[in-house]
Amino acid sequence: MKEHSPLTHQRIEDAKAGDFDAYRMIVNEYSNALLSVAYSVLGDFHEAQDAVQEAFLKCYRNLHALNDPAKLGSWLYAITRRTSLDFAKRSKQALPLHETTPASDNITPWLEQYVIHDSVWGALQGLEEKSKSVVVLHYLSEWSMKEIGQFLNMSVSAVESRIRRAREVLKQHLARDFEHYFLTHRLGRDFEQQVSEHVLKRAGHFYIPVTDKGQATAWFILHFHLGTSRHGNPVLESGQELYLLECQRHAPASMPVLTFEAASVGELEQRLHQQGIGMEPIREDALFGKLLVFYDPDGNKYHAIEPN
Repeated sequence: MKEHSPLTHQRIEDAKAGDFDAYRMIVNEYSNALLSVAYSVLGDFHEAQDAVQEAFLKCYRNLHALNDPAKLGSWLYAITRRTSLDFAKRSKQALPLHETTPASDNITPWLEQYVIHDSVWGALQGLEEKSKSVVVLHYLSEWSMKEIGQFLNMSVSAVESRIRRAREVLKQHLARDFEHYFLTHRLGRDFEQQVSEHVLKRAGHFYIPVTDKGQATAWFILHFHLGTSRHGNPVLESGQELYLLECQRHAPASMPVLTFEAASVGELEQRLHQQGIGMEPIREDALFGKLLVFYDPDGNKYHAIEPN
């Protein structure tokens, strides 16, 4: 099992101080660990992902209250477990799978997946709570036994013993390869991007997905003369930070990522045209007035409006 370089205390302190890139490192490091906790309570990976997103939002809002960075893992564990129990109380689903029954032509693969899921979840119910979390975390994450023990406040020998006993219990109940089942649900960087967008949206921040944060920041500074915050984010004239979320894969949305008011869209069009920025012709909008649409190097769309 591969051992990750643990988050440094300084990175955690940076996240507490509002450095969103440092916060994203926490999300990336703990996503699968928290998913194992949520799944152990809910028995449904889709609902577990929702619970983990909510847990990370609570983490973002309350991280400043974490006095000891060394206790980050146990703190996140407690938040996720409480959040998952709340989800379980609210859940009214009759089936453990999140998806509704598909059309008849897709019923066979859906039924196979349901049977596998039901078998795995049923087998896990034969384990005590801590063993359930240990074995799911073992197969979902790439953490070492030591890291799992630190997260669950257990000794390495206790982790190894629980995994060994859990394997025997699961093999008695399952004919299929349960290891492969868990691996197919492992979270990656796409989930971290999803969490980041969810957190920033719920916190009321402006954010823009980009492929290279450094280049995108330089583009905003060059063309719009924006300043930067102490965390390196462009700062709008309103004083709000613009969070540029670096992502591995980016498909520009059809909707604008940012809409702002301009004193003269005609002058703005001339300036952006001289700077070689892609745009569409100014048009009259019945609701907003004059509207200029332009694009950044990542293909993100922006609206500049000049009210009537």
